[in-house]
Amino acid sequence: MSEEKKTGGFYGWVMMPLLCLVYSIPIGFALYGPPVIYRFMQKDLSWQRGEINLGYTVIGMMLGLGAFIIPWLMDRFGPRRTLAIGAALTAGSVLLMAFAGQSYPVYLALCFFTGLGISFGSIVPAQALVLLWFNVHRALVMGLVLGGGAIGGFIYPQIISASIVAFGGNWRVGWCVIAVACFIGAVVAMIAIRNRPEDLGQYPDGLVPSAVREALSDARGGRMRTYRSPVNWNFKDALKTKSIWLAIIGMSFIWFLWQFTLTQTPAHLSDRGFSVSDPVWFLRPAFIYGLILACSIAGRLSVSFLGERLESRLLIAATGFCLIGGGMLFWFASRDNLWAAYLYPLLIGFGFGASYVSYPLLMGNYFGAESFHKISAIANPVTSGFPYSGAFFAGWLYDVNGGYGTAVVIACGIALVGSVLMLLCRPPVKTDG
Repeated sequence: MSEEKKTGGFYGWVMMPLLCLVYSIPIGFALYGPPVIYRFMQKDLSWQRGEINLGYTVIGMMLGLGAFIIPWLMDRFGPRRTLAIGAALTAGSVLLMAFAGQSYPVYLALCFFTGLGISFGSIVPAQALVLLWFNVHRALVMGLVLGGGAIGGFIYPQIISASIVAFGGNWRVGWCVIAVACFIGAVVAMIAIRNRPEDLGQYPDGLVPSAVREALSDARGGRMRTYRSPVNWNFKDALKTKSIWLAIIGMSFIWFLWQFTLTQTPAHLSDRGFSVSDPVWFLRPAFIYGLILACSIAGRLSVSFLGERLESRLLIAATGFCLIGGGMLFWFASRDNLWAAYLYPLLIGFGFGASYVSYPLLMGNYFGAESFHKISAIANPVTSGFPYSGAFFAGWLYDVNGGYGTAVVIACGIALVGSVLMLLCRPPVKTDG
């Protein structure tokens, strides 16, 4: 490889928007799309809110539990093929959902495989690719790539909702739309994504190692003030630190509130006087649902610039308080309180978006890029499994109490504990022996 400080054709900058697209499809369509479909399924199949949201909890559980298999997949096939395998599995699962999802046991089984596919085809491989391709510009690129999920989350559910309405409220059409999109994502991943810059004879950031050290040194003397581990931690050593468990538990508690408010938004707003067929499009539940995810774009992009100036633990703690404020306003949202209906998406979306980018930065900065996907095998089942139980928890409490009041209080309390834990999550100290 050339010993020039910078190569003129660094593929990382070409790959970044394509990775953003590949990542946005399973997240925007398959993860954020189902809550839009559920309202139509519930009406057609007469399922209770807790029953249908149990399927979403299963998707979320598998999104996390799939992390146990991802290290093996990535070591054997690389991130590129792992992304494609995940997209293909998701496409097949949701296509079957369109034809057999009316059977509740089949619905739950397909949610299992849908969550597994999303897990393989999105978060961990995409985050790992950013960490492998970028060092100096890590926070910037992480924010931009993960911002694709928010952009997709704003646009894609509205496409799904419009497609269902166009076909007379046929919820099966929504699952077919997701299947086609995920198949396209698998093709793009195989064509455009590359596992490491070394595969193309390049270095991370397009800089030779000596230039990276110089750039990081200059950055720390200027705008970069965040901790970076000088070594890649051994997996077992990382698990012995207090920092990793504070981060995992704290993040799980904060995201519990996120999943509760996000998944219940379409149904809650319908209860409060909003209609899916309202002639004013920005008063439709699908629009406000998408607005939450659109607002998360601002949160993700903010970390692109703040992530190298402020420690991630402080950013995550601040986002927790932001989510708590949004969670309380969620309860007051109605056609009579439009100010709350449009303010809570801002707080919830921004808070989640900023924490979503800050969390992998914290793990990568604390324990090293090479250790990230192995640590994720332990972290993701918790940071996905517990938060996604919020969907079933909220739906069940609604069925019991006829409202979300009790659920809001409990979820906000859990998020408050999580924010405090993140404040205590300082960088680990590696000792010899």
